[in-house]
Amino acid sequence: MAQKSTTGVMTRLLLIYLVMTVAYAFLRIPVGQAMNYVLGGLVTTLYVPLFITILLLSVITGSYSSLLLNRFVDQKQLKQSQAKMREFQQVYREAQLAGDKGKLKKLEKERAEVMELSMDVQAQTMRPMPYILIISLPLFGWLSYTMSQAGSWPTRVSTMISLPYFGTLPYTQGVILGFPVWLIWYLVCSLVFTQVIRKTLGM
Repeated sequence: MAQKSTTGVMTRLLLIYLVMTVAYAFLRIPVGQAMNYVLGGLVTTLYVPLFITILLLSVITGSYSSLLLNRFVDQKQLKQSQAKMREFQQVYREAQLAGDKGKLKKLEKERAEVMELSMDVQAQTMRPMPYILIISLPLFGWLSYTMSQAGSWPTRVSTMISLPYFGTLPYTQGVILGFPVWLIWYLVCSLVFTQVIRKTLGM
């Protein structure tokens, strides 16, 4: 019964995520244009370097998502669940490698319980996702729109960024797997600051 309930929650959350993602594909340009009235002045009026603007946005989204995860997810229970899953996976893997069929058979019942536990953990971490998307998608929409307008930026606004290993490149140039430089920079900043914030919150 618990498993059905967990599956239902995850299904609903995934549907919400899917709907918002599909909606974003259609609304990206108008949302980006609307957000440009709020954020566009940072680049075109205040001349804040774009790499700093992207860094600031990554801090905002990282802080917001971390605070929501901390609020919606029982961190103590989450850590206990993850530790139990890791322990079981290690024992199960050792039994597989040893070819111990008797032990594997005994572990099957526990395996079902661990799988259910894993789904519960996933359901908990998915719960704040719609709220995270509400702020993340408009910011991404604005960044995407801003990059499409790079040709019309004032001359004081640099269209280039210098990164280790890559050198100096236009923000819009595709690098890793075709992803643009600005997105790579955002992801690096987000990863670093999110880890710092979560450590601070004890997550």
